[in-house]
Amino acid sequence: MVRTSNFVSRESNRLQAFPTGWFLICFSDELEAGGVKSIKFMGQDLVVFRTESGKVCLSDAFCPHMGAHFAYGGTIQGEILRCPFHGFCFDTEGTCVKTGYGTKPPRKAKLRTWPLQEMNGLILAYHQQDWNHPEWTVPELDDEGWTPLIHHTWELRANPYDTAENSVDFGHFSTVHGYRKTEILQPLHTEGPKLTARYAMDRDAGVFGKKNDLRAEFEITKWGLGYSCVEVEVPEYGLRSRHFVFPTAIDYEMLKLSLAISLRHVAHPEKINPVLRLVPKSMLHKLILGASMRGYKNDVSQDFEIWRNKIGVERPPLAEGDGPIHAFRKWAKQFDPSSTGEHDRVISAAE
Repeated sequence: MVRTSNFVSRESNRLQAFPTGWFLICFSDELEAGGVKSIKFMGQDLVVFRTESGKVCLSDAFCPHMGAHFAYGGTIQGEILRCPFHGFCFDTEGTCVKTGYGTKPPRKAKLRTWPLQEMNGLILAYHQQDWNHPEWTVPELDDEGWTPLIHHTWELRANPYDTAENSVDFGHFSTVHGYRKTEILQPLHTEGPKLTARYAMDRDAGVFGKKNDLRAEFEITKWGLGYSCVEVEVPEYGLRSRHFVFPTAIDYEMLKLSLAISLRHVAHPEKINPVLRLVPKSMLHKLILGASMRGYKNDVSQDFEIWRNKIGVERPPLAEGDGPIHAFRKWAKQFDPSSTGEHDRVISAAE
């Protein structure tokens, strides 16, 4: 079989291996205390649950005792997950702490659990083929002065490699999304699992009754293939926002693609439209976030038909204006568990 990389088949653009790194399981507001939620993650059936104290755990979906699915009748009792079938109970380390009959728990009744991070309204899980401990983490953002996230999720036929590459594919910004005059403010830079870049673009925009040719600046920060934060600034309107993209493989063909937006508190709404000066702050931020999310969903969905029907090209004959595709692919190799190529060492965010 011909491959574009070890990740993706040329014939089908189907994943060949699940990437290493941190990936979104769900948003924090989707899992209340005492909740048990079924998750499809990297070809596996899992459950994510939150104990009464608020601790989150991601584990196998099926009880190791006799195979019941925890998301269908399983309950949280304090800090443990109780199986609906025979009442076997497990802590957040996956250890069986008691049976339903008061007998000694079998030593082999053990749940696999995944490393998790919960921060900034996100629940992220670390995936690695050989089950080593995470070599790096995604740093928490300072969200003082920013609104809570609003978010949206699709499921579609695509892969996280393509969706991550999309943000450095400058050539498609004009042909697919209608942006113009792309200017590189900071070239792509990589350091271990982190990738950054800054650029600016123009676009016709209609915002709250005004139609303008807007200049926007974009600062991209990626941690692996599963976490992307683009800080967007529109100087003319005094707007700053964080646009997040979280591609998580459901299986080798299907992708859960989640978007989220947070808005920096707006100091001068009259820059956007004089009428907005009269709108209460709480409603103002809701209005702007709603308009931003509608535009963001429209932008991202313009790529869907391309992702669903494209093939991979291992060595594309790039032209000036395509963007740093080769640099991105060299960086991305480190997340391929079967890659044998040279790449930057994956380092801890604390190093």
